[in-house]
Amino acid sequence: MERREMIYHAQCSCGTVRIEAEGEPVVQCYCHCNTCRGRTGSPINAPVLWPRSKVRFAAGEDKLRRYSDKGHPDGGLFSCGVCNGLVGIDLGEAGLFDIFAGLLSDLKFTPTVHINYENTVLPVKDGLPKLKDMPAEWGGSGELLAE
Repeated sequence: MERREMIYHAQCSCGTVRIEAEGEPVVQCYCHCNTCRGRTGSPINAPVLWPRSKVRFAAGEDKLRRYSDKGHPDGGLFSCGVCNGLVGIDLGEAGLFDIFAGLLSDLKFTPTVHINYENTVLPVKDGLPKLKDMPAEWGGSGELLAE
C-alpha cells in the first residue's frame, strides 16, 4: 500500500484562495525581520516553509495578486484579490514557499528557531535558539544571539 503524505490546508480570510502543502514543512520558525513586521503589522511573524514543489493553489488561483518587493525580488508575495489577505511568499532562489502559521488550519505550530533576532522589537524568552540573521545554509551568518 502506498503511503500518502499529509496535506496541510491554508486559506485567505474570505476563503477564495486556498492552498495545500504536502508533507512536513522544512522549518517552522519565528521571524523578527523588518520586512515581515511591515507586511503583517505584527512584532513577530511565524513562517512555515515548504519546498515550492510541495505547495499548490487548490482554489482561487485566478484571484491571486502577485508582486515582488526588495525582500524577495526573485520570488513573489501572493495575496487574495478579493479580501487582500496575504496568503504566501515564494522565496525564489531558496526554492521554498512560506505560509504564515496562522493561516494553516490543521498544522500544530512547533517552531524550532528564531531568525533575524537582531531586529527584534519584542524579546522572547522561550529557550529556542536566536539567530542574528539567517542560518548559514540560507546565506546568513548562522550567528547565535543570547536570549
